[in-house]
Amino acid sequence: MKIGELELDIEGYQLRRSGQPLRIERIPMELLLLLAGSRGKLVTREQVVSYIWGASHYIDSESAINTAIRKLRKVLGDDVKNPRFIETLPAKGYRLIAEKPEKAEPTGKDAQDSNEAHKLYLRGRHHWNKKTGDGYARALEFFQRSIDADAAYPAPYVGLSLCYIMLGIHGLRSAIEVYPRARAAALAALEIDPEMSEAYVALADISKGYDWDWAAAETHYRKALEFNPDDSVGHQWYAGLLSTVARHEEAVTEAEIARSLDPISVGTSGFVGWTLYRARRYADAQREAQETMEFSRGAPIAHWFLAHVYLELGDHDAAVTALLPTIEVTNESGMYVGLLAYAQARAGKRSDAENLLQALEKRARNAYISPFDLATAHLGLGDFSSVFDCLHQAYAGRVMRLTELNIALFDELRLRPEFASLLSAAPAFVLPEINALQP
Repeated sequence: MKIGELELDIEGYQLRRSGQPLRIERIPMELLLLLAGSRGKLVTREQVVSYIWGASHYIDSESAINTAIRKLRKVLGDDVKNPRFIETLPAKGYRLIAEKPEKAEPTGKDAQDSNEAHKLYLRGRHHWNKKTGDGYARALEFFQRSIDADAAYPAPYVGLSLCYIMLGIHGLRSAIEVYPRARAAALAALEIDPEMSEAYVALADISKGYDWDWAAAETHYRKALEFNPDDSVGHQWYAGLLSTVARHEEAVTEAEIARSLDPISVGTSGFVGWTLYRARRYADAQREAQETMEFSRGAPIAHWFLAHVYLELGDHDAAVTALLPTIEVTNESGMYVGLLAYAQARAGKRSDAENLLQALEKRARNAYISPFDLATAHLGLGDFSSVFDCLHQAYAGRVMRLTELNIALFDELRLRPEFASLLSAAPAFVLPEINALQP
């Protein structure tokens, strides 16, 4: 069978160019045979798994398929962005196509579509960087419109993935709802471009925040930063993993690299202070958080970072003052309301804290409110029974912010017998220092 200038000898299990056999590993060869047998037709990813590994064989199929496709393209001399042999249909599968002449730069409608897709993507990233619920909602709209304009453009798929991840981090939607969507979108991007660093960043954060698989997360982050050492979000989120597993010096270094790459983003700038806070370097954290506030005063996440520092410095009134402006701008997001209730209770404003908690619980009857945020409010009021009830619910719902259980805010929980019970009920969730740290 001729495949462009190549010849596939099916019976001889050999691929040749100009009569000379090419070196090709077994799995890429099996994949080529499958595609050749359905030339011109869609071969789904499920069919690939069944054909090569067997339907009942457990593997990390997404990674295995992407690796096989990448190796096969290398042997064929194919380009994922301008395919001559293997066409990727994002989130569906692959098709062996007849060799086509190399494409010129897109012109006419194709060029317009590509340009329009890129503009829409950039508008999505602008809204994503606001770090608010409304911002993520607008970003999702623009990323989807970008995909509609050019389905072969990988960036907006990653944009979708990052939006879903942030909705989970901020407790705006259930983790079980958004993280699988985030994974599917990241994998769709990798089908188009197997070396897209941001897609590996997304997969890393899913491993960190949803799977709670620290080793897999670090593997993905490292791969992402090999492909693009200047990925600021990659360095920032990798710092988050390192903080989570108590590698604090490395975490601060990564956070500082992220800020140097994108010094005007509230996310990368504010994360330096947050990383120092997690390392319990409160004076340094206060300095950094206040500097972030100076140029990002309208960004609620900057207030949130600073409030945590004030709480550990014992200035509960300052924490309340920092958080009050965030409530309206975030549409009373549980992440901000829960922390404000904690701060008010510790500042002696118990009635105000109880009112906020009651409002959150009322909203939770009809909309998603993260149990982690409810736990934070109950903790401020000293209702430990409700705190642990909420934390068990958070574990069952795979809430990402359980990775914050080893920050100072939760120190007082560690001496309580209910904390040991929580850890025994959640064997998949183990954090360094979680037992060692003392209030």
